[in-house]
Amino acid sequence: MIRNTIRWTAICVASLSASAVFAADGLSGDINPGIALRRQADLRLDKETLTISRQRIVVEDVFTGTSKDKQFVPVIFTMPAMHLQEKGAQNEIRDLRFAVNGMAIKPTRKLTVMLGDKDIAWRIATMGWKDAELIAFLRDGQAPAGKLPLPVAWFDKEGHPRFQLRESYSWDQWFAPGRAVTIRHSYVPATTGENGVKPPLLAQHVGVASCLDEGRQTVVKSLDVGNGVDWTGVRYRIAGSRGWRPGARDFTLRVETGGDFLATCMAGGKPIDKRTLQFRADNIPMGQVIGLVFVRSGRQSP
Repeated sequence: MIRNTIRWTAICVASLSASAVFAADGLSGDINPGIALRRQADLRLDKETLTISRQRIVVEDVFTGTSKDKQFVPVIFTMPAMHLQEKGAQNEIRDLRFAVNGMAIKPTRKLTVMLGDKDIAWRIATMGWKDAELIAFLRDGQAPAGKLPLPVAWFDKEGHPRFQLRESYSWDQWFAPGRAVTIRHSYVPATTGENGVKPPLLAQHVGVASCLDEGRQTVVKSLDVGNGVDWTGVRYRIAGSRGWRPGARDFTLRVETGGDFLATCMAGGKPIDKRTLQFRADNIPMGQVIGLVFVRSGRQSP
C-alpha cells in the first residue's frame, strides 16, 4: 500500500497461493475484461503478466498449443455493456490495442445487441438501421429518418431499452503444437470514482469492498488537507476459457499506483519501487475479480 512516500501494511510477501490473493469484490462500476476463446481448445496458459494503473491496463498472455495438430482458434475481447443513457455515469474503455508475438493486429469489430439471451442485432439490421444510427438513437433520442421503428416491446414504460449493446473484437489465431504464442492487449480502463470526498464518506462507500479497515482509514484521513480526497476505482476480471485449465501457471500482477494510496482486499504484495506493488500466484483461478481503489489528496479548487 502506498502513499507518496511508501506506506505499507504490516505484511508484504513475495508469492501467494491463489486462494490467498483475492477476496470477493463489491466495488461499483464496470468490470474490465480480458481476452477469451470462442470455442474449446487444447491450449495451456503458461504465463500471464497483468499491469494495472488508473490510466491503463496491459495484459500479456503466453499460450502453448497442447494438441498434436495445429489449431485455428477464434480469440475474442468483449467490451462491457454500453451506458448510452447514463451520460457521465461511467467511464468507457478506450484506445484498445492488440498484438500477437509483438506484431500489432486489427481485429474484426462486431456489435452485439442482447435482449435477454438472444442477439437481436440481425433483426435491427433487417429494419435498415446501421450500428451508428442505433447508438445515436439510444444516446440522443433521435431516430434515423426513413427507418422502421424499433418494437415497443424492446423498451420499458419509461422508454429505457430492455436490451444491451456490447462491442466485441475478434480474430482467428493459429496455435502450433508445442509452440508459444504471446498475445498482448491493452486499453484505458473503465473506472468509477469521485473528487473532493470526505474520508468518512469514502469509507462508507467503498470500505467493505476495498477492505478499508481502521488503519487504512487513518491513512486516508491524513490525505485530506482541506479539499477531501480524490479516488478512482478499477475492477478487472481474470478472463479465460475452459481450455485454459487450470488457469495461468505463472501469474504476475503489477499495480502502478503513481504514488497514490492503494486500498484493496488483495492480501500480500511486494514493493518493486515507490510507485509499483507486485503480486504473484501459481495457477490463479479464472473468473476472479480484482478490485482496486486509488486514493490521493483532493485537488484545490481553481
